[in-house]
Amino acid sequence: MTSTIDYPRDPSQEVVIPVESLRETVTKLLVKKGMFAAEAKMGASRLIEADLRGIYSHGSRAVGRYIEAMDLGQIDPRAQMIVERETAAIAVMDGGMGLGQVAATKGMQLAIAKAKEVGTGTVVVKHSQHYGAASVYALMAIEAGMIGYTTTSTGPATVAALGSRKPAVANHCFAWGVPVQEGAPFVLDAACAASSWGKVEALGMYGLPIPDGWALDEAGEPTTTAKAAKTLLPFAGARGYGLGFVSSILAGPLAGGKSPMHKNRAVELEGSEHFFYAIDIQQFANMDKFHTEVADTMAAIRALEPADGFDRVSLPGELEWERSRRSLESGISLHKDHVTSLEALATRLNVEIAWK
Repeated sequence: MTSTIDYPRDPSQEVVIPVESLRETVTKLLVKKGMFAAEAKMGASRLIEADLRGIYSHGSRAVGRYIEAMDLGQIDPRAQMIVERETAAIAVMDGGMGLGQVAATKGMQLAIAKAKEVGTGTVVVKHSQHYGAASVYALMAIEAGMIGYTTTSTGPATVAALGSRKPAVANHCFAWGVPVQEGAPFVLDAACAASSWGKVEALGMYGLPIPDGWALDEAGEPTTTAKAAKTLLPFAGARGYGLGFVSSILAGPLAGGKSPMHKNRAVELEGSEHFFYAIDIQQFANMDKFHTEVADTMAAIRALEPADGFDRVSLPGELEWERSRRSLESGISLHKDHVTSLEALATRLNVEIAWK
């Protein structure tokens, strides 16, 4: 049996950083490596949105990895991102091996624009890089008043096939987003394995074990040690395994890329593919009736009696939305090693640290 847990928190190991100071510093770091200011701000915004929602492994913690990939020529800071093929409803974009958050933002923007015209928009992006947290792109559709979906490839196979000790699919993340008129929108952000690799890393950073049923070590044996984890197990057995496979198709061969089983190099060398889908609700249904039904349903779910061990019933994305509201007001709590790493990177690149 697998467990779903939040990212670890321990105030004694954390530092609170003002949101805009973090955004400013990350933007300057990306500009320093040659990115255009507008695209650097776009990429930094997606990273900070992940931090705001508590998805720290896919937020500003990843900046050092991206900059190292730029230094090695794996990420092109001034990539030309072009639309190769399109119709009124679909498009195929080439991300030029640029920063994934920029290519992904442009991909979802294009999907939204097409949905406004014909009801739905579908965009695949190839030759891109790691795009971070899937939820931030679903939120873009939500902000446009639309339902949004996205998934992405994450490199070589690292998630076991059902019935095997060996990896067969990648740990594709995906997100669905549904807008609401008031309060927290519905945002389901998940990975196809029992956990994301980022959460495994975070538990190790805080000196915590990973739950039983999450991972296998190099020998294919179960492990609860983050550093020993080499293969993740799919969530819910066949369901997570099957979802991982279909996600690898949408963000793989459909975008002209390879499946995880055929990716043998590091993710930065192989690149990444993305899939975006936007639904313009008003072209399908009466908006007032839609929002009334959704709001009434969500209220009825929240009113259900909590089970033992729970103090309330919530919906996917609600806790992250509440965390982001708090962080916008009081700052983002980041692990001290995360902050130290960012400060060292800024010092090395002669970039002013805005929170000092």
